[in-house]
Amino acid sequence: MPERKTDKKTILEEGKKLLDEFSSALKDIPETEETHYVVDLKNVTRPDAPGKCDPAFRGKFEKLAPGWDYGYVKEEKKR
Repeated sequence: MPERKTDKKTILEEGKKLLDEFSSALKDIPETEETHYVVDLKNVTRPDAPGKCDPAFRGKFEKLAPGWDYGYVKEEKKR
């Protein structure tokens, strides 16, 4: 593709042409007012409370865990 030399006058002419084409394309679009929707946000945050858990979950989890240390799962580091 040959390199095209552009100067200030050419850029201004092409810019005006582009704006004119854009304006003519917008003539067919009907004017409307902006629409704003206001939505009441409810329950955005949840209260701090302990979650519900099956009482048998901890026992099942302890059986699956490789080890326990002060109430935390103890696992070896992968080398």
